[in-house]
Amino acid sequence: MTLLLNVDDLHVHFLSPFGTTYAVNGVSFSLHPGDTLALVGESGCGKSVTALAIMGLLPTRSCQQIGSIQFQGAELIDLPKKSSRLLRRGSMGMIFQDPMTALNPTMRIGEQIAESARFGLLLPRKEAKGLALDLLERVEIPSSRFYDYPYQLSGGQRQRILIAIAIAANPKLIIADEPTTALDVTVQGHILELLRRCQEATGAALLLITHDLGVVAEMANRVVVMYAGKVVEEASVEKIFSSPTHPYTCALLESMPDLDRPRHRLPSIPGSPPSLRQAICGCPFAPRCPHAMPLCREKSPPGATKEQSACWLYREEL
Repeated sequence: MTLLLNVDDLHVHFLSPFGTTYAVNGVSFSLHPGDTLALVGESGCGKSVTALAIMGLLPTRSCQQIGSIQFQGAELIDLPKKSSRLLRRGSMGMIFQDPMTALNPTMRIGEQIAESARFGLLLPRKEAKGLALDLLERVEIPSSRFYDYPYQLSGGQRQRILIAIAIAANPKLIIADEPTTALDVTVQGHILELLRRCQEATGAALLLITHDLGVVAEMANRVVVMYAGKVVEEASVEKIFSSPTHPYTCALLESMPDLDRPRHRLPSIPGSPPSLRQAICGCPFAPRCPHAMPLCREKSPPGATKEQSACWLYREEL
């Protein structure tokens, strides 16, 4: 099957008077049409920056991007802004993490959906408004609320509006950045079901960014685990949950509540992720890893592949 998205050895560095932040360091993964891929990891591991690089939403003056992002066979890195906008327009949609700040507080919600349809599909205003009314019903918000402002909606309703904006132009790729953050469990379930139905209706691929492994188990086909801006493990969702190999993946899974186990304090990962303001010598997870060896602190393991995680424990080079 033809690849829809191929990210190869992507590096994203932010430049400032205080130094360079190495936010993404050699990330690679691919997506086919209809796939659901989850990017998993703690906050600050580079998931959202990777998504923003794909969408072309990173600042050009203070950000350096190295590597390759190919969408439908076209290279996006270093593409002129106008060409990039034309290539992405209508083909990609993104559901941002915080709906209150992602929506324009001065525009009515229906107008924001219509604007996405108008520019993504090049529709006249009247047709775009008709599509926006239909999309409101599809995301289970009465079309009578077309003229409401974002502050008049609940958190779950605002998230539904972001989904409507993202799918307005029938994109081939939907990026959902923490789509259930700060929502209660019942609303989370409704949002995930809505997202699944929208994906099935459009046939789009879904790149799901989350640190909630319960959401991953429910939604994803494949999982990419990131740590300190790097991919440490990539596998099918079944393999990740049944036989993870990287110690970081194992630690994330162990911190999940399990109703079948006796009640006990959930284990946590000691320490914090490393600062990305400087290059890291050795494995970035070594200071927090219970299996760390001297080699782990001296030399970075080879990058993760679909067959092996980025860990010296499972490398023949030892």
